[in-house]
Amino acid sequence: MRFETERLILRPWTEDDAESLFEYAKDPAVGPIAGWPVHTGVENSREIIREILSADETYAVCLKEDNRAIGSVGLIPPAQSHTKSGDDEIEIGYWIGVPFWGKGLIPEAVRKLQEHVFLDLGCSAMWCGYYDGNVKSKKCQEKCGFTYHHTEENKPCVLMGDVRTEHFTRITKDEWLIGRKTNEAVLYIHGKGGNAGEAEHYRTFFPGRDVYGFDYKAENPWDARKEFSDKVAELAENYDRIVLIAVSIGAYFSMNAAIGKFIDKAFFISPIVNMEKLILDMINWAGTSERELEKRKIIPVDFGDDLSWDYLQYVRNHKISWNVPTEILYGSADHLQSMDTIQEFATKISAKLTIMEGGEHWFHTDEQMSFLDQWLQTKISK
Repeated sequence: MRFETERLILRPWTEDDAESLFEYAKDPAVGPIAGWPVHTGVENSREIIREILSADETYAVCLKEDNRAIGSVGLIPPAQSHTKSGDDEIEIGYWIGVPFWGKGLIPEAVRKLQEHVFLDLGCSAMWCGYYDGNVKSKKCQEKCGFTYHHTEENKPCVLMGDVRTEHFTRITKDEWLIGRKTNEAVLYIHGKGGNAGEAEHYRTFFPGRDVYGFDYKAENPWDARKEFSDKVAELAENYDRIVLIAVSIGAYFSMNAAIGKFIDKAFFISPIVNMEKLILDMINWAGTSERELEKRKIIPVDFGDDLSWDYLQYVRNHKISWNVPTEILYGSADHLQSMDTIQEFATKISAKLTIMEGGEHWFHTDEQMSFLDQWLQTKISK
């Protein structure tokens, strides 16, 4: 069996994955804390694939871009469970290579298997466990809706030859179904000239979830960085999942604020994705030069915000990075970001790009809003 998520492919392991497996499983930060020893060589990894990872319902976690194994996620039936589970319950285990920590990839994989377990396999509950001190695994489980159930002390860890304390978490099918809708916040971030009240338009697309409009005050990225970060961190204290809808410069401010670690899914509408290029284009539109801007520091223009040397330098010194599953809606008549610019960005972050022919940078006509609504509804329902 094979599954796909926004960024991942979950597929059966093959012996051809041995080199990739060894690359990440040889790191002492990965296996021992999960209860298994570091791999000693490619042949050792190949043997592990044959004897352990080839089990039913065990999947290599691969990035879509290259289908290369970077971790593992698997289901453990009741007879082999680390704790006592019912006949219609199942346990899940996982790990991922260190270079991919903090990107939300394992929660993405676990959620996909939760869907498989509860909807395809008909299980009533799913278990997960972590050894004392494995804070990263604990947080991952909490993010996926698992709640603490019990602790077992003095448990032999056979593969490591020691004795440990293991904590177990659990989620029932009913809890999972409820959690899919209610433990999620939707954060709407408007573009220039917009307002937080625009979030009301999106409320009907997310029934049962809390939708917030962000009335930010910042007018430049260095002030927005802290304001955005604080807002999203506050939401993350109360919600397991956050969906982001960001328009125009709101998308740029969001990416610049490095809030990706809190966001599970993003919808960008006419996003500014290359601010440096936009400023350079504006310099050209104003009939001036970068050298002149450096000299004068501020150059007023009659088609938008004043050109600022400090703004340009900030953008150049703070490159954006975005590792969130993202859907982008773009209008072919967008006058601020070119088609090439948006396509290059979408490819870079593996985002799905939808283009409305004749759509403008500001989606506002009845036709454009109808297209936007249909796009969003289609993407949400997938």
